[in-house]
Amino acid sequence: MNRFLSTKNTYTVAILWSLVLFLLILLCYGITKEHVELVPAIILFLATGFIIWVLLDTRYVIKNNLLLYRSGPIRGNIDITKIKKIKSFSGLNVPVILKPALDIKGFIVTYNAFDDVFISPSKSELFIAELKKINPNIEVL
Repeated sequence: MNRFLSTKNTYTVAILWSLVLFLLILLCYGITKEHVELVPAIILFLATGFIIWVLLDTRYVIKNNLLLYRSGPIRGNIDITKIKKIKSFSGLNVPVILKPALDIKGFIVTYNAFDDVFISPSKSELFIAELKKINPNIEVL
């Protein structure tokens, strides 16, 4: 079992931690008021927790023939034998729906017929080498 954390773009992480700080300030301000609106306080608390969860728990694991990914509550797995290609990508507008990554530089993994996911593993060369050990037919672009 090999674990790879997500690479982290400085700007993305700074923006997300700033948002967490802002939400915590709003939450503390709301709690110090005499009359606390319960629903907005719960929403702020949940949003803050969600962002922290994503920041601290984004990783990829290669276990047996599966590539497991998780980013906070977003979790899934890909059968490595079904991976067709891995394409390097860098940019803000990633042309996939699922993006369990904290960086704008990473890989678009295409598997099955039309499925794809954007990931940004640390130690990317080792990550690709581990995938190719299981499926040497993966096309790396």
